[in-house]
Amino acid sequence: MTSLNIFYRLGLTLYVIKTALAAGLSWLVASTVYHSHYPYFAALGAILTVQVTVFDSINKGIYRVSGVVVGVIVSIIVGHWLPVNYLTVALVVCVGMAFSTAIRLHPQIISQVAVSTLLVLAFGGMQGYAVDRIVETIFGCVIAVLINTVVIPPNPIPDAEKKVLYLSDYASTVLKNLAFAYQVQSLSPVDMPYVQELLHETEKTYQAVQVSLQSLRYSPLLRNRRSRVIALSNIILRFERITSQIRGIARALVDLEQENHPNHYFIEAMKSTAICIELVAKQEINSSNDLREALKLALEEAKKHQSLCLLHIKDIQSLKSLREFGSMLTDLHRILDEVEGGARHVTERKLSVR
Repeated sequence: MTSLNIFYRLGLTLYVIKTALAAGLSWLVASTVYHSHYPYFAALGAILTVQVTVFDSINKGIYRVSGVVVGVIVSIIVGHWLPVNYLTVALVVCVGMAFSTAIRLHPQIISQVAVSTLLVLAFGGMQGYAVDRIVETIFGCVIAVLINTVVIPPNPIPDAEKKVLYLSDYASTVLKNLAFAYQVQSLSPVDMPYVQELLHETEKTYQAVQVSLQSLRYSPLLRNRRSRVIALSNIILRFERITSQIRGIARALVDLEQENHPNHYFIEAMKSTAICIELVAKQEINSSNDLREALKLALEEAKKHQSLCLLHIKDIQSLKSLREFGSMLTDLHRILDEVEGGARHVTERKLSVR
């Protein structure tokens, strides 16, 4: 067992160490630089601000400072005219949270407003308490963000890559399941939720990549890895279109007339296309000659099966079935375009890479 593993077994993770360091340093700065009478608020602000990513830390810090400022203002205005008792506490907390809710502040800010209004009401008579609480919180939040940015900044890329790889496998599995359902003639509208879940998974992966982009934006020491996340963002743009095509295929299969003998060529076209979807993210994230060759062969196989399906489409007698198969073949062809990176059309929604 390595020394690092021993630390982890004891619970001394990087997050724990950073939080403790931020708390101690915030106390030191507040007590020596600002000569604060309440340095524990600086430490508390730091503890609550340190998050897994730099982007989350910045957001948390902004929420906390905003909540403290609003809470202090409300408590001073309302509490100045009223004595401190259970009715006053209820009134001040209610006014502070109601005001924050009315102007549509973030829920985390609203909860912080409630805490600040209560504390300022209780200790507001102490000299300089309200101002100290704001300054202390700013000290703690700023120091927490700086420590999270400079001391071994969190790298969000591995987590984003895992999510992209999972999405690739999941999309491939959904298309394979659609092929099987069509083969046994068991697909119905009640089977559509797992296709909808694929769309939700695509959105979750999109958000994970967005967070990675934002985190690297505020992590100067990781700026050289920005191109890696931009590459992931391009993959997600393609998968958004791939999942859209899979949803179109699922809908067409539900509407397709029942057949005594399902189209064998189309089943093979779906399965071979699903293999391409499974390989594309692996090849782009863990690029190797073997994966490139495997994807190349899979694409050739998928194109062959799609061509065979197109060649035998004339054997379909039903006009409705012919229309549905034509639509699904178009969707399969577009999926291969995305796998190859050949689609260059502009989407309405673009990832921010500023």
